[in-house]
Amino acid sequence: MVTITNFRDIGGIKNKEGKKLKTDVFLRSGELSSLTKEDEQRLEKKYHLGKIIDLRSELEVEERPDMSVPKSEYIHIDILEDIQDEGASIGDFVKIGSPEKSASYMAKLYGDIALNTTSQKGYNKFFEEILALQEQESILFHCFAGKDRTGIAAALVLETLNVSRKEIYTDYLKTNELRKKENAMILEQARKTNLEEANLEALHVALNVDSSYLDNFYQTVEAQYGDISTYLKQAIGLDKGTIEILNHRFLLA
Repeated sequence: MVTITNFRDIGGIKNKEGKKLKTDVFLRSGELSSLTKEDEQRLEKKYHLGKIIDLRSELEVEERPDMSVPKSEYIHIDILEDIQDEGASIGDFVKIGSPEKSASYMAKLYGDIALNTTSQKGYNKFFEEILALQEQESILFHCFAGKDRTGIAAALVLETLNVSRKEIYTDYLKTNELRKKENAMILEQARKTNLEEANLEALHVALNVDSSYLDNFYQTVEAQYGDISTYLKQAIGLDKGTIEILNHRFLLA
């Protein structure tokens, strides 16, 4: 069992046609700054990890660099690079000040990511790396907590593979269970710094996901592009032929 925070294989999910996503291909998680030797070996031997996609900012990467996994390629794509006054670090969350502001901040972040051209290009690059995977290789994509930038990446993968919105939300919300232990540790550390209770509550909200955040992503997409398929084509650069290739490669009959 892999001990990386918020780690999961999103394979095995059935799409609207009853076809299953291949397992051991699409792996999502939180950051890889403290991999154990056992995790490294499991990623190499069990999952045949070919690529690590790091969606964090340059500062996050500098402060807590990913540990390497043998035979895997590391690719950095800063999804929030050109989004002003936004961040996804613990410090950013603490500064928000209240749980209400925190929830509003998170929902706005999802809308900003949906429409920001650099974020869109980042996700296009992410799909280029998926298409470049060798047979039997897997790809692991992550950000700091593995919940927002990573959550949107997972949703986009599942959308291209014709997975129902219900299944997409089910995977998305698993984060709250899988981050319980890590979040409790972060909150305990924050409490020791004598933060105000409102700041702690704001941090607690921001360390979890809520369906309303992903709602805002989809609502923003639909308001601007009409539907998710048009968004995938025009914003992310996935035409019909590319989506057919992804379906052929990563779905089981």
